[in-house]
Amino acid sequence: MVSHDLAAQSLREAELRPFAGSCPRCGSGRGWLRYRCESCSRPLTREFLVVVAGTLAAIGFYEAIGDNWVLIAYLAFLVLSLALALTDIDAMRIVNRLNIGGTALVAVALVVTALLDGSGPALGRGFLGALAYFALTNLMFLAARGRAFGYGDVKLSVQLGLFTAFISWSTLIWSVFLMAMIGGVLSVAVVIDGLVGRARSRSEHPDEEPPGLRDAMRRELPYGPAMIGGAWLAIYLVGSGALPS
Repeated sequence: MVSHDLAAQSLREAELRPFAGSCPRCGSGRGWLRYRCESCSRPLTREFLVVVAGTLAAIGFYEAIGDNWVLIAYLAFLVLSLALALTDIDAMRIVNRLNIGGTALVAVALVVTALLDGSGPALGRGFLGALAYFALTNLMFLAARGRAFGYGDVKLSVQLGLFTAFISWSTLIWSVFLMAMIGGVLSVAVVIDGLVGRARSRSEHPDEEPPGLRDAMRRELPYGPAMIGGAWLAIYLVGSGALPS
């Protein structure tokens, strides 16, 4: 719920008050204890799905990292990255004030908790990983010429590189691989959806020319969720031993 409210408030350029609750449709303070917004009657269906996804990811982080101070920083990273995934899904935007300010906060949290845990040496690898992922996504941005892969995705890579490389270099590498896999699956799903829509349009409007396959392939997808999902999966799978480290 915190992630959902942060996303809604940041997209509306409103004050960030995640514990107050905001309706993403009308922006009113709908709170957390109502099933529907009193202003626009929007149901809270997606909020519950976000809670389920965040809870499953938190359990995975706990299994990967264990019961230590660093887990606090990783849970903060989870809340922030989930909020950014939602803004990208809703508006194809990685909101700067949430991304940049949030990245600074979770980075400080990681430094403090790592020092408390005696994991200081891993911090150097984490910050080098942030720099490496940032450099890689800059190259991707230049190759894509800003189409489908925006500079918000480039700035998002800093926190993803930090939190994956802190665990190990292989976690960062796996996160990039899984990002590509998830992005590929989403692209195929979009093409299939375009083909289904083309068939439906042809049956319902036989006199009109339906959208072609090329139109479906040109549809832009938010890439932030694929990057975040790849990082989450890499943290869990490498940390739990399911992938080699």
